[in-house]
This record gives sequence, structure tokens and C-alpha cells, in this order.
Amino acid sequence: MTSSVPSLPSRPLIEALVSFHKTVPSINKTANAQYGKFADLETVLSTVTPHLICNGLVVSQTFEPSQGLEPILITKLLHVSGAELESRLPMIIGKGRNALHDFGSSCTYLKRYALLAMLGLTADMDIDGDFADEKPSSKSEPKKIATVKDQSDQQHLPWEKRAIPTQEREDLKNLIEKMPANKREKFLQSYRLKFGLGPDANVWPTVLERQHQAWIKEHG
Repeated sequence: MTSSVPSLPSRPLIEALVSFHKTVPSINKTANAQYGKFADLETVLSTVTPHLICNGLVVSQTFEPSQGLEPILITKLLHVSGAELESRLPMIIGKGRNALHDFGSSCTYLKRYALLAMLGLTADMDIDGDFADEKPSSKSEPKKIATVKDQSDQQHLPWEKRAIPTQEREDLKNLIEKMPANKREKFLQSYRLKFGLGPDANVWPTVLERQHQAWIKEHG
């Protein structure tokens, strides 16, 4: 995501944004995800909008077509003085059975991240669950993570389908956790697209096979 400030004086916008940060409350986690609750787009907007307006600020999010590529999500922070801050984020859209559903999911997901990045805020969104300790749900048992001992039982499998040994899997986890936040966002979305996951799917529980390990090492 790239940011730019137009030629208009930006001091009024900066002062308003500082004032906004002095009053905006914590963003509550109200939506349910596999690993607990997170702050969805509706919660983020309902929390920040009144405090933006009180400081003469408003957020605008629109789309720009891109020839042969996914659309660009344009997020603008506008001030009553005419000053503005803009970000442009190439969208990542899944290729599932329902194109409109995939587009809508991507819109909701990326609008939330772009908005929080623009305002300099953070919330415990679903990405945090990707690297939490894996916990079984009440409806299913957790997937088994292979140990080195298990590998001897997998010689009949193609290499890419063999389980990742425990220590090597931990090394992958450390690799992903150490990525800068913006790089990790794009990386996780690319992983979801590559392995047919939904745009909000938790990534870490799916990192089980050699094919996942190889892809992560190549693109991480």
C-alpha cells in the first residue's frame, strides 16, 4: 500500500488526526472467528466514525479498475480544510465458485485493514488467530501434526503430501511471525489464494504438508 499527501497544507489534517487519537476508544472485538472474537468492519466503522466527524475528518473508500488486474482499493482520509491522505491497495480476490461472494469478502476484509492502517490503529483481527496455539473446536478434533517418528509411516505418500516434522513446522511459524505486518498481510492472502482458502480463513492450521512448506520458503 502506498500513501501520498497532496500539495494542500497537511498541518490541519495532522492536528485533527492527533486530536482524534486522543479521544477514540479501544475497538471492541464483537465478531466470532475460529480462534475467538475479532473486530469486524462494522465495529471498526461504528467506533471511529463519530470521533472522526468531531475532528472534521471523514473516510472515503472507493475502487479503481485496473486493466487485466484486480481492482485498486482507494482509501482517503479527508479533512474539512481540503487536506487529504490517500492509500492505494491492490485487491486480492479468491477464485471460488461464486465470483460476487469472493469479491464481497475481499472488499470487507481489505477495507478493514486499509482503514486501520490509514488511521494508525490496530485491532485484534482474525490474522492473530493464524499463529495462536491450536485449540480443538467443540465440533471437531484438531488435526494431527506429524513428528519425526511419524515420517517413517509416510514413505508411500508423494513428497508434497508428506507431513512437515514438528521442528521444521515451528521454524515456518517463526518465519511468518517475523515478517513485517504489511508483508505478512499480502503473504497470507497469497497463501489463501494458492491453496484455495477463503479470504478470512485461518492459515496456520493448514500448514501441514511439504507442499505448504515449500511454498512458504519460496515466497517468504
